[in-house]
Amino acid sequence: MKICDRTIKIIKKEEEKCIGCNICMKGCPMLDKFCNSPKNLLKELLDNERFEYTLPYSCMLCGYCTKVCPKEVDLKSLFLDMRRDVVKENNGKLPKELNISGVELHQNLSFSKLFTSDIQNLQSDTIFFPGCGLLSYSPKIVENTYEYLRSKIDGIGIYTKCCGKPTAFMGKDEKFREYYSILEREFKDKNVKRIITGCQNCFMTIGNNSKDIEVISLWEVLANVGIPDGRKGIGKTIELEFTIHDPCPTRDVDIIHSSIRNIVDDLGFKLEEMKYNKGRTLCCGSGGMVSVTQSKIANSHTRRRAQEAKTEYIITYCQECVESMRRGGKKSYHILDLLFNEDFQHMEQKNQGLVIKWVNRYRGKNMGK
Repeated sequence: MKICDRTIKIIKKEEEKCIGCNICMKGCPMLDKFCNSPKNLLKELLDNERFEYTLPYSCMLCGYCTKVCPKEVDLKSLFLDMRRDVVKENNGKLPKELNISGVELHQNLSFSKLFTSDIQNLQSDTIFFPGCGLLSYSPKIVENTYEYLRSKIDGIGIYTKCCGKPTAFMGKDEKFREYYSILEREFKDKNVKRIITGCQNCFMTIGNNSKDIEVISLWEVLANVGIPDGRKGIGKTIELEFTIHDPCPTRDVDIIHSSIRNIVDDLGFKLEEMKYNKGRTLCCGSGGMVSVTQSKIANSHTRRRAQEAKTEYIITYCQECVESMRRGGKKSYHILDLLFNEDFQHMEQKNQGLVIKWVNRYRGKNMGK
């Protein structure tokens, strides 16, 4: 595909910044599949003025490259812009070879009345926004989490829609704005002033698009109000050690990193850190929908990330990361499993199929009624 003039200017700017140190390649899941240096890749793009569809859809859009780059070269933003160019070139659609039709269907259903509802049980200006991934993972732990929040925050409501980030990351800006406007209308109609998110993607997406609303992570809230009394210190009687994996969307949110570790400490579990953690964490392999657009790259990185853990069990705070770590060969739990599932030790360490996930979404859509 021919590179448009606007994107050529962006590539030129990033190529001039890049000093070819290759620090970014140590943790990047995809660069070594296309080049021996990002500077060389950028030069090739400038020389050829063309790119293959697979290039931008191989980037997990995790931002690791910019985080470690001494010159702040921003490949994430470049590849996202290139995704937008692909959408524009194809008249709002995406090429079939990207295998992304399933994501488009997911987004359509995630804003439908069949699997979602409007804000429920609101008697204040605060809602719990668990996120569609967490609902598909376990409506039961979402319900238990919400009930606990209700015991601590008077009048808190719940909203079971998706934040729309998959559409934005496909490069479909216009469709994303259409989806997100549904949320904005609901926030305005219900006078929502504060949103507690249970998903890292939702935290970032709503925070970036609803500047007049306070967006706070569930983990910060739980660290402040305290975990349920019956869960304090349970790790002292359970012989499990965990390695923690930090999801990449909130790599720059220090309060989330510290809150999660405080919660695990209150639970009483021993915790090992990964080499790449907190602000320099690596993607789990599912970022940017690369698991569907370029599955070989995703699977390779997922195995690498999971095997970096020194323990048999990995704990994380993202549903997608939980499933990725299992695919990578480890046993994994969501931190909410430890907090709100008393039988978590006997959970089947097998990821659920799509049908079960949609059944879970259907079961959880009217939570709070």
